[in-house]
Amino acid sequence: MVRTRNRHIKNFNFDIESYRREKHLYEASNICEMPVKWDRAINYNVYDDKGNKWIDTTSGIFVANAGHSNEWVKQAIKDQVDNNLLFAYQYNTDIRQKFIKKLLHMSPNHFDKVVLLNSGSEATDAAYRLIKSWGKKNNKKYIVTFTGSYHGRVLGSDLMGKDKYSTGWSNVVDDDIIFLKFPYDEQELDINDLPPLDQIAAFFLETYQGWGACMYPQKYIDKLYKLSRENNILFCFDEVQSGFYRMGKTYGYMTYGNYKPDIICCGKGITSSLPLAAIISTKEIIDLDSSANLSSTHAGNALCCAAGLANLEFLTDISFQKRLQKRIKYFEKRCKDLLQYSIVEKINNKGLVAGIILKNKDYAANIVEGCINKGVLVMDTKRESIKLGPPLTITIDALEEVFDVIEEEIKHELYTQ
Repeated sequence: MVRTRNRHIKNFNFDIESYRREKHLYEASNICEMPVKWDRAINYNVYDDKGNKWIDTTSGIFVANAGHSNEWVKQAIKDQVDNNLLFAYQYNTDIRQKFIKKLLHMSPNHFDKVVLLNSGSEATDAAYRLIKSWGKKNNKKYIVTFTGSYHGRVLGSDLMGKDKYSTGWSNVVDDDIIFLKFPYDEQELDINDLPPLDQIAAFFLETYQGWGACMYPQKYIDKLYKLSRENNILFCFDEVQSGFYRMGKTYGYMTYGNYKPDIICCGKGITSSLPLAAIISTKEIIDLDSSANLSSTHAGNALCCAAGLANLEFLTDISFQKRLQKRIKYFEKRCKDLLQYSIVEKINNKGLVAGIILKNKDYAANIVEGCINKGVLVMDTKRESIKLGPPLTITIDALEEVFDVIEEEIKHELYTQ
């Protein structure tokens, strides 16, 4: 039995095998794997139908930046429904234009065009198409990305993820995608690992590598960016997880420096709710080749754009931004405090995202289970890490409970070694 201001666990059993046996009768086995059945979610809390209440440090999966069921977003959705316009496809709508203008207004001014899509996977796939078209025009063929990355489940995005053979299910391999080893060990960029610079079309990076919130060493990414500017190479960021103040700034790439990327891919926190994604770039890139075919049936539908506009207005509100910076300061301090424990190898943290890297994946699995049993939902990466990314609306007293529970579970692992 757990009962605090932010948590209430009275009737819950972490029986993952029974849960999976029942659920997998009707649905793919790799979907909805954790044994918590959501009934409703409000701000940073998740409830089931048995009266249990968790603090969510996953934001669903880095979606609910403005909090679950945000009142601004809910009202915008209700108003749009009452306006009797949910879908228009090839016809323009006022709410679509307002959303795009807001998105560009809050983005760096070198960006001047947007492509709306439905998901992060669609956005990165469309970026792949744009890079290919741009490379064809400029006689450049290579896309340089990193091992262990994840860019989505559409073919183009999947080709750029993990490694050269990540799309083995399709028997499709793009030999013009070059995978560099991700610099986990702070190694410097070796230019000899790159193909000829005059043949590289783009560097395509996750702002941080997802499984452990692994950041690029500053010297490494600075050198990569410098090479891109000196050699007419597109510099592109997958901001699907890291965008919209997750790392404390509008887009996560801004935490590395005053870069001017050519393409960024956004999703998840763009609405904090409904499916919507975007590529943000320039007219020179987006309008280069109409055969890239960037349209999608439901992309930019009125309902999702209404949610997106309200979400962006909430996230850019000055009073919210002031509260966010205080939360980030507390979150970062408590992350650093975890380094005192011997089973914690490393903490990767910027803003309100963190990867707690442990000595092995058994520690991680046990801590995930212990946290869920005590009313804290953390991200199960299936690796030697625990990932945190709470709604940006989470209160400091809720964060205090989160880190107290995590520390309790780390200590439990230490005492039972």
